[in-house]
Amino acid sequence: MSEPARSSRIHIFLPVHNRRAVTEQFLRCLQRQTYPHWHLLLIDDGSVDGTSEMARSLVPELTLLRGEGDWWWAGALHQGYRWVSTAGLPADDLVLMINDDTEIGPDFLANAVAAMRPRSLLLAQAYRSNGDFCEAGVFWDWKNLRCTGVAAHEEINCFSTRGLFLYAGDLLRIGGFYPRMLPHYLSDYEFTIRAHRQGFALRSSPDVSLRYFEALTGIRSTEGLSIWRTLKTNLSIKSSSNPFHWTSFVILASPRRYLVSNLVRVWWRYLAPVHDVFLLPARRRLGYLRSLAGRVKRKLKRDWLGKTEQDIRAGK
Repeated sequence: MSEPARSSRIHIFLPVHNRRAVTEQFLRCLQRQTYPHWHLLLIDDGSVDGTSEMARSLVPELTLLRGEGDWWWAGALHQGYRWVSTAGLPADDLVLMINDDTEIGPDFLANAVAAMRPRSLLLAQAYRSNGDFCEAGVFWDWKNLRCTGVAAHEEINCFSTRGLFLYAGDLLRIGGFYPRMLPHYLSDYEFTIRAHRQGFALRSSPDVSLRYFEALTGIRSTEGLSIWRTLKTNLSIKSSSNPFHWTSFVILASPRRYLVSNLVRVWWRYLAPVHDVFLLPARRRLGYLRSLAGRVKRKLKRDWLGKTEQDIRAGK
């Protein structure tokens, strides 16, 4: 596949749900783009606050896919994938997957078209709302089941879908999402890991960047909650710690040699609040008993040695 021409059309997958003001702010960014050849695929998962109507007033030529509130992130993007699979798009058209709680500069699309390369995924470098650099990609340490946001010069084996560009033809080759197994968090990681294993390069460019507003994301902290409230909250689809979704992610994405150990890690981490209350005190008590036994043993040894020395001297 050749590099895209300047007239390549960009189909923008924008999942939205009841955030009219946030969505409007993003659409204003789109209206300021210097690159004119874009098409908005608004994937509205059951908004009741007038988001779709507002969007159509700003972008009359958009295509609207409307759900009933049960698509979530992966389901919404999978609807976009299904739309591409039936729309008959040129293979060298571009697809952009992006969140509405982001802010992009006027040359965002133009710079992305210039930076695209064959058989590659291009992710916008992410900055926090205060301007601090966040990441150019992600590195997964499968041995320890941990991921780290990294800079462009570091090793990258995974992307999010927060500003992800790829060719329409490549999207069809990679395949869609798994909204039943991974309805929200981790779905983008599984998708890009799969693409990377199929031989697609993961690239970023300093000329393609965005800012995102982290306060608008889902449940990432349960600090201050009780044990049982923490366990219940982490079972929510909105929770980035949902153990069922982590289990699905490990099954779909983990290297086979780490599969069993990573499944154990998932559930051990989920039960961490229980460990803290029941296991840690027991470990401390066990440690105290071991320490006490050690002191008693040393004292008995000293007493025995002292008595032995006395007996020897008395025998002399």
